[in-house]
Amino acid sequence: MKRFFSVIILAALIAAAGTDAFAQFGVNVSYMNSNTWTRSNAGGEPAKMNTNGFAVGIDHNIRIVGNILSIQPGIYYQHLLKSEDIAEISGLAARDTYMENYLAVPVYLKVGFNILPKNILRLYVFAGPTFEVGLMASNRISVNGSLLGQNVDGEISYNYYSGKIKSSSEEFNSLAENYFQTDGQGQYGRFDIMLGGGVGLQVVRFLDIKVGYDYGLVNRLKGTLAENATANRGQFYVGVGIRL
Repeated sequence: MKRFFSVIILAALIAAAGTDAFAQFGVNVSYMNSNTWTRSNAGGEPAKMNTNGFAVGIDHNIRIVGNILSIQPGIYYQHLLKSEDIAEISGLAARDTYMENYLAVPVYLKVGFNILPKNILRLYVFAGPTFEVGLMASNRISVNGSLLGQNVDGEISYNYYSGKIKSSSEEFNSLAENYFQTDGQGQYGRFDIMLGGGVGLQVVRFLDIKVGYDYGLVNRLKGTLAENATANRGQFYVGVGIRL
């Protein structure tokens, strides 16, 4: 675990360094689509959970061989969300909201070449690992409306890292424990190493457009859950940025 943190800190320091004359600083925002596949060791079809969101962050393009080969480390904040109505009975509505936040540190090897001269239009490909730390993963059920003449308004939530369950009132405590059935245990580990890459275009030196995909190599499940099943996350993204 210490080695994992050391790699993240080293990559972050490289990304923050701005004194290299051959380094180019970038600011990026991306749309993200993430899928988590959970597979039982007993076999059968894997369960799939889909979330959508965005990533925002900075990177550095550090040239190694002229204008062709470079290393591009970065630091990104990722926000993923899935929200849907799960019940609506006679004026009583319930909504399920699942949310995840990550700190991601990609370290890509990048190869590019000019399509049009003088860097007016460049095509590049990139590949490498992304080190991810889960900041939050929670499931919240909110209920509001009226039932049998009584107003109902409250929510319950579960933290997938700590295993803690919260409810808005004592009346919702038993509902929370029965719904999540976790025995106070967290289900997810916080750390993942993703491997992936993509392709991009750099237009008139400063506008950056890219498409990529990463796949997590680490089983997200922990404890006794990890003994019986595996869960891995894959993420597709489309980004737009500017290079300074």
